[in-house]
Amino acid sequence: MKEACLNNLSQQKNDFLRHGFVLVREFLSDSQLSEIKSETERYKKNVVPRLAEKEAFYEGDRRIENLKQLQRMEQHDDWFMNFATQPKWVNFAEYLLSNKVVLNGVEWFNKPPKSGKATPPHQDGYYFCLKPDEAVTLWIAVDRVDETNGCLRYSKKSHLKGIRRHGQSSILGFSQSILDFGDQDLANEEIARLEPGDMVAHHSRTIHWADNNQSSRSRESIALVFFSKCAQRDPEAYARYQRSFELQQRQISKNNISLDD
Repeated sequence: MKEACLNNLSQQKNDFLRHGFVLVREFLSDSQLSEIKSETERYKKNVVPRLAEKEAFYEGDRRIENLKQLQRMEQHDDWFMNFATQPKWVNFAEYLLSNKVVLNGVEWFNKPPKSGKATPPHQDGYYFCLKPDEAVTLWIAVDRVDETNGCLRYSKKSHLKGIRRHGQSSILGFSQSILDFGDQDLANEEIARLEPGDMVAHHSRTIHWADNNQSSRSRESIALVFFSKCAQRDPEAYARYQRSFELQQRQISKNNISLDD
């Protein structure tokens, strides 16, 4: 995967527009990364116990060590709102999308050692239900991320072909999966190997997925999601997605399926 840094904005944007994603090394400084780690631990200890089920997903029973995904963190804690709305991140998202942006959410992901399951191939735009479908996710590695612990994988140029047909998956937190994902998508695969503090930015139409965590290491990350200010939620499409998500939750609960990312 081609690398970029924040002093080469023109090349970054070209790569983002051409491929649907761009990797930026050392997006966070060591001090920022350390602060994120400590604030995330504080959030898990002090905020998570009072969250609704749809805001915190677990792998197995509801213990802190089993947490696999946190959503809308900025709505529950001022520190994450202040972090996500720093001009550096906002300006970068606006440059990639060529428009003003609004923060949609701050998310935390983990694939626990030896247990985090695969993330199905999907497009964020299917979940977002936007018109026009213009959004970007800044996915920041907290741990070292590689093939052994479930790094992100992208289908290059897939953002140029629109939203594909999705259907229910058994993975809570990623309730929808591309139904016709196949050899052509894999032929265009690019792997995002990241060191702590590196970031990969992807468009909402870019197909991406991740393997399970086969290692003894965790795979933690923080994601900042920005919508283009011109994008509006399609209420009919979003209602369909919500119904599918709620049905999946009921089925998972009924079948006692392990809830993994």
